[in-house]
Amino acid sequence: MRLVSAVLVAVLLVLGGGCADDPPAPDAAATRGAADLDLLLERLETIHPEPFHGVPREEWVGELRELQDRLPDLSPDQTVVEVMRLVALLSREGRDGHQFALPQPGHEGPMLPLRLYFFEDGGQDELVVTDAMPPYDDLVGGTVTALGGVPVEELLTMTEPLVPRDGPATVPTFQPQFVLRTEVLRGLGLMTGDTIRVSVELDGSETELDLVPVAFEEHEAWAGWLGVLRLPERPDTRYLRDLDEPLTWERLGSALYVRLTEVRAQPEPPLERAVRERALDRLVLDLRQNPGGDNHNNAAVVALVSDFQDRHPEAPVAVITDRVTFSAASNLTTDLERLVDPVFVGEPMGGGLNFWNDVTWVHLDDLRVPMQVGVSTRYWQQAADPADPRLTIEPDVPVTVEAEDYFAGRDPTLDAALGVLP
Repeated sequence: MRLVSAVLVAVLLVLGGGCADDPPAPDAAATRGAADLDLLLERLETIHPEPFHGVPREEWVGELRELQDRLPDLSPDQTVVEVMRLVALLSREGRDGHQFALPQPGHEGPMLPLRLYFFEDGGQDELVVTDAMPPYDDLVGGTVTALGGVPVEELLTMTEPLVPRDGPATVPTFQPQFVLRTEVLRGLGLMTGDTIRVSVELDGSETELDLVPVAFEEHEAWAGWLGVLRLPERPDTRYLRDLDEPLTWERLGSALYVRLTEVRAQPEPPLERAVRERALDRLVLDLRQNPGGDNHNNAAVVALVSDFQDRHPEAPVAVITDRVTFSAASNLTTDLERLVDPVFVGEPMGGGLNFWNDVTWVHLDDLRVPMQVGVSTRYWQQAADPADPRLTIEPDVPVTVEAEDYFAGRDPTLDAALGVLP
């Protein structure tokens, strides 16, 4: 209806010449963008079995209509931010953290030349620079206190509504990548020129400088495609060594330590033989920094843990999770809770117990910045109780991640997992 109306107005203006009292013709780009948002609503209701599980339909459609009306007044970057906000609203109550709204490949804006991660210090989350491209290397280890002249607490409040989520722990997992995107910073009014001022507290002093963004492709080549989620590799920390190796294991005294960084590797015969060693009295399965993969591989991991328990009935099992434990990795965590009853150590996982996934990408080609929106098609119910109200698994032994430990190569979470297993 909006597109037909626009065509009718254009025809009347051509035939009648128009007059001073005639309303102005609609902005053509905004009209096309409004049609794209109509398409999003249509595809959402066609593809997603329960699209409005987290927000009333009338509320969400009202937000969509308001955005359509505002499109003529929005810049391209503001449009990106508002579409992100609209899509994230669908998962505000959790269980739909895969429904991202992002610029289409080739249309991404530049990125800040940093890697950021949340660490907890005294009960407060701090946004810390974990890596930086030259010439900003000196910022590594520093805490971001302001960006674009806006205190970081306010910045996080501004970006939080843009983040899709399975639960509360999903937000600190994904939020840093929104902070690094210049289209988000421009869309929020924090960046107007070619650089942005950052304030970083390091070694008790405050440093301010202007960051020059780099092309999206350059940032991805430097940090890796998971670099906006994960911590950088550290050879002195077991769970951060060789992150491209999806499955590793080693003996730690009488314990077997197994690390899974991606859900795609089947347990190999050497690991199966290791599980059967009689001298073992504990098993630690580390799922930190594991954003998922193919959950059809989870059954083999569960079978491996079950085999260990069968052969070592008195030996406890610990599973370590953190905020990056997501998607298929959170499916695995939930399977393990249901089937083998381990001790959970670390942070709550960023993924959910029961959640929507298997997204189909809907392309919005006619927005001022072409975007793609992931629309979920399947509900993964892994918890023992289909009505389980939990959005994540709270660890039996909670251990917070502090920047001081990370940069020193210490791993108190693994120490705690080994310590709670007699």
